Amino acid sequence: MGNRDVIDEMSSTNGAVLTSVLKLIDKYDLYGQVAYPKHHKQSEVPDIYRLAARTKGVFINCAYIEPFGLTLIEAAAYGLPMVATQNGGPVDIHRVLDNGILVDPHNQNDIAEALYRLVSDKQLWAKCRQNGLDNIHRFSWPEHCKNYLSRVGTLKSRHPQWQKSDDATEVSETDSPGDSLRDIHDISLNLKISLDSEKSGSMSKYGRSSTSDRRNLEDAVQKFSEAVSAGTKDESGEKAGATTGSTKWPSLRRRKHIVVIAVDSVQDADLVQIIKNIFQASSKEKSSGALGFVLSTSRAASEIHPLLTSGGIEITDFDAFICSSGSDLCYPSSNSEDMLSPAELPFMIDLDYHSQIQYRWGGEGLRKTLIRWAAEKNSESGQEAVVEDDECSSTYCISFKVKNTEAVPPVKDLRKTMRIQALRCHVLYSHDGSKLNFIPVLASRSQALRYLYIRWGVELSNMTVVVGESGDTDYEGLLGGVQKTIILKGSFNSAPNQLHAARSYSLEDVVSFDKPGIASVDGYAPDILKSALQQFGALEG
Repeated sequence: MGNRDVIDEMSSTNGAVLTSVLKLIDKYDLYGQVAYPKHHKQSEVPDIYRLAARTKGVFINCAYIEPFGLTLIEAAAYGLPMVATQNGGPVDIHRVLDNGILVDPHNQNDIAEALYRLVSDKQLWAKCRQNGLDNIHRFSWPEHCKNYLSRVGTLKSRHPQWQKSDDATEVSETDSPGDSLRDIHDISLNLKISLDSEKSGSMSKYGRSSTSDRRNLEDAVQKFSEAVSAGTKDESGEKAGATTGSTKWPSLRRRKHIVVIAVDSVQDADLVQIIKNIFQASSKEKSSGALGFVLSTSRAASEIHPLLTSGGIEITDFDAFICSSGSDLCYPSSNSEDMLSPAELPFMIDLDYHSQIQYRWGGEGLRKTLIRWAAEKNSESGQEAVVEDDECSSTYCISFKVKNTEAVPPVKDLRKTMRIQALRCHVLYSHDGSKLNFIPVLASRSQALRYLYIRWGVELSNMTVVVGESGDTDYEGLLGGVQKTIILKGSFNSAPNQLHAARSYSLEDVVSFDKPGIASVDGYAPDILKSALQQFGALEG
């Protein structure tokens, strides 16, 4: 009956329930046969279970709906059979413990019959008691972990394949995340999990296109990818491995440290200069191959290429590109022969990454729904406020150009609209509000960094992420964590558009800016960047 004080001071609902119980006790003259202590301590609860079990009693929970039923597990642990509602969690508990009877909570005769069976049939009572004691361990933490990890083990087909390479610094089999699951032997779970799986190709064409020219280009890229998989294209001149990209992109494995450039809050010219200054500050480590670079942005690959080339930056200066807000992971093509035409993008998409983010992605159906949404917004505003960006959209990113930021809802309202319509996707505005990306729920720029660790063995603790004072909707996810973070402060940072703000609280409430893994610097001069990178061990002191 719970802990309570004066009945008249209880809530109307609770007071009515307690009063009805007291009236029933009086009606059937059950005085001395029903205990309803006014107060009890948590430490006294086990003795209550023990008392009921010692007197061959029954624990009953006949709530209309029981989300889980922790009290049923507690009762079973003390050898007390149960009568429980057939609605909700008790169904699963009974399936495991088999220590009682499920009833319809709306049928009082059903409840009475179940109680009578258990208290009158001594053999049934003893069987339910023993079943509960024998099976209760299945709700222990070690057993829960064992079950959880075994389920994870069945998802091996979704686990990215480890790329084989003749590189001397290749990550060993014992260092793979799959093998780390076997460490559960150390906590005496005796679970054997094998995450070995067949090797398959993992690089393919870039994105989706609505024009015949782009489709022809994608077909050509696909044929080239298949040639790489077959070993006909081998950059090193040696026989290619069985897995696509095994010798074509091994550079990430050799890097001792990775610098991730994810500055969203600056103009294109400033971004190009920041990249150049970072290269200049780390020229020694860059030339030795100890330091690698990744560009992380909301831009599509088709936008990255002209931006870098116009600034005199080679695509091959980077080891990887996290594009379209984390929905695409690209690797540069270092061989000029890879460019099948002057207009081709010198990137290859990692399809293994796509296999990790495709879960419940709406694809073309979602795209059609979003196009209708955009048409409604344009109709409401009487102008072309938001339009699909065909050039920047890809298989796992539906991109829109925002021409009038006042005519589109902020990201919080847009996310609510998606949830109401049961559309599973991430909604992200660019820093200035001019771009709107819809990507899978499992995709993000921060998750792409974790994938680089899983696939190439690049330790997150050896990554340094360079960001501005603010950023896109996903800015918060790039701060903190295991990786290091350098925040570039200064007037070159443009003010964020309020559309993209996904939080109603201060960033300082969730990110500790004074912790050792985060450093703020003024400006982006080469000497300032060099000092910050040295602080985090990316450069030699």
